[in-house]
Amino acid sequence: MSKNTEVAVQEEQFAGVATIEERNEYVGRGSEAVTTNDLAIPRLKLLQMINDEVQPGHPKQVEGAQAGMIMNSVTEELYTSMFVINLSFTKKFVVWRTRKTGGGMVGTYDSKEEALEALAEQGLAEKDHEIKENPTHLVLLLDDEGSPKGVAMLDMPGVKVKKSKVWNTRINDEEKQGNPRFGCVWQLGVVSESNNSGNYFNYDVTLVAHAPDDLYDQAVAIYDGLFAAPAAEAA
Repeated sequence: MSKNTEVAVQEEQFAGVATIEERNEYVGRGSEAVTTNDLAIPRLKLLQMINDEVQPGHPKQVEGAQAGMIMNSVTEELYTSMFVINLSFTKKFVVWRTRKTGGGMVGTYDSKEEALEALAEQGLAEKDHEIKENPTHLVLLLDDEGSPKGVAMLDMPGVKVKKSKVWNTRINDEEKQGNPRFGCVWQLGVVSESNNSGNYFNYDVTLVAHAPDDLYDQAVAIYDGLFAAPAAEAA
């Protein structure tokens, strides 16, 4: 039996009526031990011409994907722009082997000093490695109606670092006026840019509005769910 035939037979075996709306009282049972740490948080990826996802015939090609689109790494949903709320910011330093030495990531560290210490401890030559700043924004994704639809990590290394700094600066300006980091709705778009290495796509972030109170309350609840310490630990 071929794989396709086997799947078809299995679907027929479970073709009975599924009354989902009558199961609500059991939602959450059996998942009591599942926390946000047990869930896969997708990453947003800005596709470039060199990415496998846009290459016809490549095993990793994503249907409909084109350079300049933003892709959800888990659902493979594609966007030309999206509305987000910025929930938090972190920055790491990633050590990479140079192309001449085979390429590949060595590790991720909280500071450049830690990265250099790690190289020294492992007996690795600094000249054979690159240490790159990797700013990461955790964003709340909003659907077309402006309602939360999940969270995602947005990495902004390399040419995106400047965009990250500008975004943080604008958020800092909002905070000076009493509006928290997650009190704004932003449009995450894409622009075409170029440098000595050629043309590429970069992020473009625009302030859309201050989040309405109901949306702000949802953002606060999601933030607290991700970062608030459990009551037992806080006591």
